[in-house]
Amino acid sequence: MEFSGCTLFSADDAPLYNEFFQLSRTEISDSCLNSRVAWNSGFAYHKAVIDDTLCLVSDGGDFTTPHMTWPVGAMDEATLQRIVDTLSPIFAERGWAMRMMYIDEANLPLVRALQGYEAKITCNPDFSDYVYLVEDLRNLSGKALHGQRNHINRFMRTYPDYRYSSISTDDRDEALALVRTWCEEKDLDCMDLTKSDYRAVRQLFVDFEKLDVRGGAIRLGGQLVAFSLASLMRPDMAVIHFEKADASIRGLYAAINKFVLDHEFADVKYVNREEDMGIRGLRKSKRSYGPVHMVDKYEVTLTKI
Repeated sequence: MEFSGCTLFSADDAPLYNEFFQLSRTEISDSCLNSRVAWNSGFAYHKAVIDDTLCLVSDGGDFTTPHMTWPVGAMDEATLQRIVDTLSPIFAERGWAMRMMYIDEANLPLVRALQGYEAKITCNPDFSDYVYLVEDLRNLSGKALHGQRNHINRFMRTYPDYRYSSISTDDRDEALALVRTWCEEKDLDCMDLTKSDYRAVRQLFVDFEKLDVRGGAIRLGGQLVAFSLASLMRPDMAVIHFEKADASIRGLYAAINKFVLDHEFADVKYVNREEDMGIRGLRKSKRSYGPVHMVDKYEVTLTKI
């Protein structure tokens, strides 16, 4: 679907997106360029540059309803007012509610200051990001992380010949095969973006050379058994987007988690491991690592008054 004044967003927009992103202070993992590119086939975002910001508009795609994302770039009350006034006709012409997603709590005062609109602000905790101290996950010290430390020690004792390497395009085929196996074990259609992250992982490998994708892979006997794809969101924060491992190998998930932080993010203070989506097992796992804080993601529906 075409939007007046907007053009399709893709990995080719990486330099422009990064330029504006550096002016943002968001901690929301979805706003990271690599996340936007990975999942874009499910949103089909169109972009518009307004003042010193880049805005993305979607008809909802596979996941949700029509919306715009919180713009990346330098933001104040006047800039947000111009953005909303400029883009709201796109929503009105199609009979869509004027919905804005992925808003940091620190930006809510700008939303409330909008003139000519009534703002209904909501937040679903199922989609709040988990943020940890990298030092905690690297050292796994303390009683709470005793179990994870034991898992890693057992893995290293059992598989002393394991090999870790930084992720590269050479790992693509084996990494995707690992995701397909994961889907088959759970009886999921790997091509359904609402059920599987296969296509999102594949997209990062397709656009690998256009993006700053970081991460690692673990091999046993030459075979890839675990991998992680991540980003440096800002100088002090990494984001882990995708992490897959052969679940039959005990301690492997804990190992890939630690090794990526050790080797790819040695100087980073925080790591964002994204949301749990309300999935009970995933929530239990993420909480067990002891997050230092959560990043709530707000959205707003604007009604003209």
